[in-house]
Amino acid sequence: MLKKVFEKLCSKKIIIVGIGALLAVGLVFSILIAETKEEEEPIRILGTIAFSGAAGNIGPAYDRAIKLAVEEINAAGIEGFSGIEYKVIDTETKPSVLQRKLKREVGTWKPDVMGGCALETTISPVCVEAPKYKIPAFVGGHLSMSKYLPPGEVPVSKWVVYYGYADYFAGQLAGQFFEEMGAKKVGLIAGDYDWGYSNGMGLKAYWEQNGHPFEISTVIYTPLDKTDYTTEMLIVKEEKPDAIFCPYTGAGWFSVAKQLRDAGAMPEFMLYGTTYSNMGGAKITGEYGAENIYTLADHDPTSDAWKDFVKRWKAKYGEKAYPEAYTNNYYQMIYWIKEVYEKAQTKDPDVIIDLMQKTSFQNVCISPMGPLDGFGNNTGAKAAIIKFVPGSSDLDPSFGLHPEMVKIYQTPKMTMQEILGELKGFKKLESAEEYPAAR
Repeated sequence: MLKKVFEKLCSKKIIIVGIGALLAVGLVFSILIAETKEEEEPIRILGTIAFSGAAGNIGPAYDRAIKLAVEEINAAGIEGFSGIEYKVIDTETKPSVLQRKLKREVGTWKPDVMGGCALETTISPVCVEAPKYKIPAFVGGHLSMSKYLPPGEVPVSKWVVYYGYADYFAGQLAGQFFEEMGAKKVGLIAGDYDWGYSNGMGLKAYWEQNGHPFEISTVIYTPLDKTDYTTEMLIVKEEKPDAIFCPYTGAGWFSVAKQLRDAGAMPEFMLYGTTYSNMGGAKITGEYGAENIYTLADHDPTSDAWKDFVKRWKAKYGEKAYPEAYTNNYYQMIYWIKEVYEKAQTKDPDVIIDLMQKTSFQNVCISPMGPLDGFGNNTGAKAAIIKFVPGSSDLDPSFGLHPEMVKIYQTPKMTMQEILGELKGFKKLESAEEYPAAR
């Protein structure tokens, strides 16, 4: 009897010791996991966004897109990192302000990646500062070429990466589209800076390379701070082009279409440049101004990916909100950065920038981000042209227009160096010059 009692006590003791050992092992394992988590570092992204100045009408949307992506990514987690920390500075669309604030943040906050500059006036200094600080810089917009040419030459480097195809190609696509639509007289209204020049150079290149298929008349470059285009509208009304290509003009850009219509100067074909981007731009312009106009775009409005993105956007920013200029580009860009860091498993900037050149990722845009050409150029990106036609869409019943896909183009698979070689010595469109049609 005593023997059986003793055996039962021993058995219970063994069980208790075993449970205690398991609990101890579990505790140690939990501590090790917690320590590992504590050792994981965040990825620090500095938003270099224009909330004021000439690009203050497009910069805030970039910030909203980045915040949405960061929020989603942090909720899901990033392998090997504690998450993304996002901080934003207002560049005021001034190079000196950007350089001063960037120097401060590099010295104190120490970002791993930076991006969000809207115009070449602030992208140009980033092309100088990024290699110096060894911080990868991203531009969700399109590659502007003329800033790399004399006299405003900035260095070509791998440290600044772009989602979009070159603006030189945007101008060529505009020319191709106008010819396909049967336009006989084409005008250009663009901002008086590198972006406007490069887009116009592309239009001129198409005209030269395809036997002068139309006349180019009404070449207008506007100051970036201008909002009242009454004088420009009078010129257009007098010249009567049947097509106008309008890359970014600055503070009053979204109203160009409305001002054309108000002046009775709206041509048959009005094509906004890539920055207008999607129906968010049309909503800013308004139904009256945007009806039946076209824009170069970086998305397919009929795709499930786009519809899902719009729903996510509305869930965060309200039912009346709609993605605006380049928001899908910046949203995809942040997910691409996540992909790069998860592959790299390091924050070494040299490893990151080299891996960026090789990494491809796509969710909501019409083209993947990457691979790049070694100098930040997203070679061979696709281009869409969409039209805003009467009738509400399910995605935004409150607005009386909806986007309609017109055509998708494939841009040339040329490296940045090859594009620069083609542009060497090429002159921009000038208002005082004549560009007659050959047929």
